Amino acid sequence: MMKTQQFLQSFENLQSEVKELKTLQQRTLLLLESNRHITTEKSTLLEDWISVKESCLILNCSEVTLWKLRKEGIIPFTRIKRTIRFKKSDILNYLNQ
Repeated sequence: MMKTQQFLQSFENLQSEVKELKTLQQRTLLLLESNRHITTEKSTLLEDWISVKESCLILNCSEVTLWKLRKEGIIPFTRIKRTIRFKKSDILNYLNQ
């Protein structure tokens, strides 16, 4: 009879520890997820913006071709003051299509 009680107590202890581990795992995953968003936001802010010439070198195309891709909305761009800039990741994504 005593062995059964000991077994049940041990089993309950094990269940309790498993619950604690699951809680800890969930908290860790939430922390990692929130940290990933912060890292993603930072990397987006610090994203490499490259010039038309640099983009043409990567794509191995002329400025006219790049201008057509930009005008057709195929490659996104931004205007910084009076210059056109492209995200390096957008250029590489287009290249890898």
